Amino acid sequence: MTTIRRLTDSCVLVTTDTAATLFDPGFHTFSSGEIDPGAIGDVTRVFITHEHADHVSPDFVRWLLDRRSDLVVHSNQAVADLLAGEGIAATTSLPRGVTVEDVLHEPLPNGSQPTNRAFTIEGIFTHPGDSHQPTRTAAVMALPLMAPWGSVTRAVEFARRLGPARVVPIHDFYLAEQGRAWLRSMAGGVLRGDGIEVVDLDWGDSFTV
Repeated sequence: MTTIRRLTDSCVLVTTDTAATLFDPGFHTFSSGEIDPGAIGDVTRVFITHEHADHVSPDFVRWLLDRRSDLVVHSNQAVADLLAGEGIAATTSLPRGVTVEDVLHEPLPNGSQPTNRAFTIEGIFTHPGDSHQPTRTAAVMALPLMAPWGSVTRAVEFARRLGPARVVPIHDFYLAEQGRAWLRSMAGGVLRGDGIEVVDLDWGDSFTV
């Protein structure tokens, strides 16, 4: 049994029989007040897709390490270098049952495309970070819905191309609750025709697969 809990924005907690994996511990979840970090529960490992602050907050990572000294942070080299500057160790190696695709972030308004590591854990859940370039997915995939570098239309196209059974909405923090719900409903109505379910999760909501 696997529980997938959306915290805020792109931060997702996936709990399987073997691990509790926190994806992209960005500053929104840690410091916005929308989620109480103390209520997240046990985290046994952390995966970070890329170095942007909405996906990795060194303060959040340090707080997680203070709670559990054997916690391992996994990411790409750019994130490992960033965290090393904060005195935090991260590894680019992969634990058993985890696969990755190293791709590029979608083009930003300034033209930059940072490196981005898309993670799939235990064949159950894929987190693509901020990229539409991954070529494969597990049955459940996180799907960015609103970003300066993308659109709901492009997100839908990405989901259609990979064809997961379900998608979990992410990357919509700057919208009000009503706006987030509207986007999830719109994407869900479109993808339903492709046999893809948009799981209607807002801050702190979870479901079990």
